[in-house]
Amino acid sequence: MSIKNILIPYDGSPLSKKALALAKDIARNFTADLTLLMVIPVYYPINDSVFSGAAVTNYQEIVKTLKQQGEKELGKVVERCREEGTKTAYKIVHDDVSNAILKEAKKLKADMIVMGSRRLTGISVIKRLGSTARHVSEHAQCPVTIIH
Repeated sequence: MSIKNILIPYDGSPLSKKALALAKDIARNFTADLTLLMVIPVYYPINDSVFSGAAVTNYQEIVKTLKQQGEKELGKVVERCREEGTKTAYKIVHDDVSNAILKEAKKLKADMIVMGSRRLTGISVIKRLGSTARHVSEHAQCPVTIIH
């Protein structure tokens, strides 16, 4: 198996940091490129609400702020990866999370996706994976490694 491109959905959480650490090791062993993907989730304001106009205006500002914060954070992470000898890039999108991961993997022709799963508690533990990790693992066209 040849691994040239690895996609890492990254949100700064402890599990996404663990996924990145593993992906860096894999990338060094295969001389692969890393792409970090930050997805700002889509929120749909209720259209017939009295507050929908205000919600949309505020929402657009929130998305803009999140993108700016993401650029700042990912810029630092990418720089550290490059200093460690891994060719790394990043992308920030505003979309449905699992679909954005699948679309970007296809666009990049990713050979592998390395991602964290959501830590679940209570009855949700029976499901084992968060819905995003489950959806991506079931629909990806490449191998998916899920970090717990």
